[in-house]
Amino acid sequence: MAGWGDDPVMAELQAALTDGWVPVAVRDERDSTGTSFDVVTVEKDGQRQEFRSDHLAFHRYVEGLMEDHGLSYS
Repeated sequence: MAGWGDDPVMAELQAALTDGWVPVAVRDERDSTGTSFDVVTVEKDGQRQEFRSDHLAFHRYVEGLMEDHGLSYS
């Protein structure tokens, strides 16, 4: 996982949530090198977007989203 510094993907996700997008799914992915990524799917007006990051701060943020929205890794 990447370090604690700024994560532009987390900033994009936070902006989307502020704009009314709602988290509907979370999953964990691994790439061919074994790097783990959190992937958050959000929905608004029948549209979906995904946000994917291996950043540690993003992972911690996603843990809070899961708790707040009753989600678990799928």
